[in-house]
Amino acid sequence: MAEEYSLRTEDSGWSIIDRATHEPARLDGIPLSAMDAEEAKHMLAILRGIDRVRTASKRAASFANKKRANAGQTAASPQINADFGMLRPFRGD
Repeated sequence: MAEEYSLRTEDSGWSIIDRATHEPARLDGIPLSAMDAEEAKHMLAILRGIDRVRTASKRAASFANKKRANAGQTAASPQINADFGMLRPFRGD
């Protein structure tokens, strides 16, 4: 989540630290360390944005799955089947 990261100053610049591992956070395998202050602030904002999108996506998927489970399957009416019957290819005997 958005509170999983913090900024830490080091000899070579600023790092974004993953609070769970106490190691520099990684984005696509690249450690987010040795940055100047402005770059570190921007990267922290990007990580927080990614976490917000990920959380919203999980919430939306969960909602959609619940709606799908509650909706169940409905059969098409005979009129709809008849209307689309003419679009089916002919079958040989």
